[in-house]
Amino acid sequence: MPTREGTATLLLAGAVFLLATNLASGLLFVLDALLVSLLFVGAATAHVPLRRLHVEQRAPARGVEGVPLPVEITLESARGGRFFVVEGGWSGAQARALVPHVVPGVRATVDLTVVPTGRGRFLLDTVSVASRGPLGLFAARRKVPSTGRVGVSGQVSASGGVTVWPRTRPVPSGVMAHLIPVLEGGSSGARTRQAEDLHGVRDYRRGDNPAHIHWRSSARRGALVVREFERPVTPGAAIVVDLDRRQSAEQLDAAVRAAASLFQAALDREADVVLAGWEEGAVQHRGREAAMDWLAGVVPCSPPVAEVLPQLAASGRHLIVVVAITGSGSRPGGGSWSGGGLWPAGVTPVLPAVQVAGASAGGGPASGLVYLEDGTVQAW
Repeated sequence: MPTREGTATLLLAGAVFLLATNLASGLLFVLDALLVSLLFVGAATAHVPLRRLHVEQRAPARGVEGVPLPVEITLESARGGRFFVVEGGWSGAQARALVPHVVPGVRATVDLTVVPTGRGRFLLDTVSVASRGPLGLFAARRKVPSTGRVGVSGQVSASGGVTVWPRTRPVPSGVMAHLIPVLEGGSSGARTRQAEDLHGVRDYRRGDNPAHIHWRSSARRGALVVREFERPVTPGAAIVVDLDRRQSAEQLDAAVRAAASLFQAALDREADVVLAGWEEGAVQHRGREAAMDWLAGVVPCSPPVAEVLPQLAASGRHLIVVVAITGSGSRPGGGSWSGGGLWPAGVTPVLPAVQVAGASAGGGPASGLVYLEDGTVQAW
């Protein structure tokens, strides 16, 4: 289609033609022919370069919502061209850039920066390429399927999928003061010299308690050996995301961001922690990448947290439950889950601020932890 400049040139050519007809002026006919030729050249130089065009789009396999993500687009045209405008990314996270010149048969690369607006798993869209040609009289646009879309550490995957993690926020010291006893209580067992659980025997060292000498083994070996003990292993913590199917997408997004922030803070302290939830059954993830990949794609799909909490508690871990909806759902033995302290032992609730604000003045969550709509976790 003609641009504003092309439209003006087309109108001028029409006016010159009418004037040349009325005046029977050969000079005006020549001028009109030049204007028409200019229009043809403008149309051809805008449309022809898009006919035999190959596009390759690359992006990291993972990103974080709100954090700029680089997308590399490579163009190759058999005919070459000038002033291409390329647009890449996916719906809701797109960017465009200008490619001034593409030499025939030579690849030209341009870097885009897209900003994911939300978590999820996305497929890169086809690349939109627009050309105005060197004259700028006509604009042509074509959507070109791209190949070799997603790269991880320089490797390209044909799937074209980008996993966008939920953003995390630093957890303030007031929140960590509540969580440190829970997280450190889940440390793994350590060998000690306390009579708690026999681990084995070893050679005697100066300073060992004589009461721990294993005389029978010492007699057999001809050297003193002592009994060595190991503290019982205390199960770690599990950060549970409430996937109650009644919640809105906005509620779940806030809960997911809060859980991701808490999980990252726990990993930074090298705590024994897993990320858990309930889909068709109990699921849990330990590593950062696996946990964040799971959080990127979770949807509201589970019964109320009160119904699945007993099964989640079967792991023996202390549960830090990031609750999306409170004050509803049957509690085992009667009552309901709420911000009023009905949570069982071994559970630390983290409640939405809006729910805590609506709770009775008589009591809030025993943990004193709330989160805001953007997922920021605070100590109440």
